[in-house]
Amino acid sequence: RCTASWALTKPALGGRPELTPTAIKAGKLLARRLTGQSTELMNYDNVPTTVFTPLEYSCVGLSEEEAEKRHGKDGIEIYHAFYKPLEFTVAERDASQCYIKVVCEQGGTGKILGLHFTGPNAGEVAQGFAVGFQCGATYSHLIQTVGIHPTCAEEVVKVHITKRSG
Repeated sequence: RCTASWALTKPALGGRPELTPTAIKAGKLLARRLTGQSTELMNYDNVPTTVFTPLEYSCVGLSEEEAEKRHGKDGIEIYHAFYKPLEFTVAERDASQCYIKVVCEQGGTGKILGLHFTGPNAGEVAQGFAVGFQCGATYSHLIQTVGIHPTCAEEVVKVHITKRSG
């Protein structure tokens, strides 16, 4: 699970994020199960969350560490990049902290396991990609996506450097 949700919450709920939208979703799913309308359980792995600081951090899915625990070091591929948002260029702001990390299964379909994003509008970026997680997005889907220029989210679909490559 992504770091932001655990950094801001206590693991009092069995390691589940104490976020209002998560509780509402889990409650609705529980009500549907209790009334026999569904058997669906809450997926706590793909809860997007954001730390709303001057430079936002947002994530959805698994952290690199959690993905490594579940799939092994050789079972994951990490794509990452630093980037410079347009609004930082115009204002001549330091962009050394703007960073993207995409955690994927190694080989096969390259299913995306986690997305971590630091920069302007990080919450909006993670929310948009969270839908793809629910649909089983893969790295191939990601790089086939045309980005909207000039946006920070565009940088996510351009990420291609692997951590392994040095």
